[in-house]
Amino acid sequence: MMGVKRWQVFAAALAIIALSLGLSSGGDDSSADVHVPQPLVPFDSAWVQSDADNYRTPVDVIGEPQLVYVAPGQTLTSLLVQEGISAQQIALLAMAARPVINLGRLQIGTPIEITYIAPGQPRVRLAREYGEVVEAIYSDSGWTIKKHQLPTRSTTEETAVTIERSLYQDAVENGLPVSMVNSSIMALSHFVDFQRQIQPGDIFEARYERYQVVRDKQLFAHLAHPLRLTYLRFTNDGEDYRLYRFDGTFYFDDGRVAQSFLLKTPLNGARLSSHYGNRYHPVLGYNRLHKGIDFSAPVGTPIMAAGRGTIKHAGRKGSFGNAVIIEHADGYETLYAHLNGFADGLSEGDRVNQGDVIGYLGNTGLSAGRHLHYEVHRYGRSINPLSIKAPSNRRLEGAELARFKRYLAQLRQDGSELEGLAP
Repeated sequence: MMGVKRWQVFAAALAIIALSLGLSSGGDDSSADVHVPQPLVPFDSAWVQSDADNYRTPVDVIGEPQLVYVAPGQTLTSLLVQEGISAQQIALLAMAARPVINLGRLQIGTPIEITYIAPGQPRVRLAREYGEVVEAIYSDSGWTIKKHQLPTRSTTEETAVTIERSLYQDAVENGLPVSMVNSSIMALSHFVDFQRQIQPGDIFEARYERYQVVRDKQLFAHLAHPLRLTYLRFTNDGEDYRLYRFDGTFYFDDGRVAQSFLLKTPLNGARLSSHYGNRYHPVLGYNRLHKGIDFSAPVGTPIMAAGRGTIKHAGRKGSFGNAVIIEHADGYETLYAHLNGFADGLSEGDRVNQGDVIGYLGNTGLSAGRHLHYEVHRYGRSINPLSIKAPSNRRLEGAELARFKRYLAQLRQDGSELEGLAP
């Protein structure tokens, strides 16, 4: 059996090889503090101290934090060795931290704070995600890894735009972060077709919260501040939509859930390539009723369930190729055709929620090119999906509705400059 010292060196060497492959991005999830026991052998007795690439005498400055940054092409070993931590300690640090964070896949520009709390006893701190710090402290028994959730404070920001070209371009030019634009479009797309219905003069308002840590800000300099929409307004085609976030869900001011019964477009980033109605069929070569609409997008684009329901069919279906049919309430059915494949485990009888991935865009069956063919039927009769404006019938009631009304009253007293939130 391999001795303790030889095992320690062997394991450390393997970890160093893994770390030397480079640093990119990402990390592993964990929810508890972790202490990984280490071999009770002095690190230096198992390491070649004369090798300058593997070892450097720890710095003498005690208690003074040093901030270093991951540079392009740099490995964790080359970065931390320069700060007095031996390569063997670094390798064992990576192994101890592995249940919490993958130190071999750090984002370029990640700040790492190093502090010597005693001679030869380094403490390493870095952000795992915004507001959460991973702390590693070395002692004679090895590395102890802890996670700390830091307090944050929020500030409220607002944007009001009169559309001239597009919601996306006009909102970004008026300072609304791109992530908030995308979230706004997703929330409003239940009711608005952003590819075809937007008109000059439409009004868009957004209110959102920006979260920032109250200390250790330097450790999060490479991460975007978390943002959260709290209110949206959009006027379009005579409609005035006002959405309020409450307990994580958007509602109208009467307490109805601000979602349509069925999504107009069950995939993101697609182009409408064929409308509902009579058309010349590109494969059959003659005119016939096109009972749905087609969306062009890359093969493999996720297809979502347009609404809550039960899977009626998931498999081959004649000229539709790979297809999914979902039964919904009130006599509605939706069909998704020419799929490249299905979501893992999807089968007849499964219950799905609105937005669940059911398959992936493809070019199967009688199809002239990659696209999604999407149909909506009610009691067996086809309907133009883009004409549906059936809101969800779910709403708040009782004590929850009363609490929501109090929230709205407070929101309108907060001194907003948005027209839609005026008292």
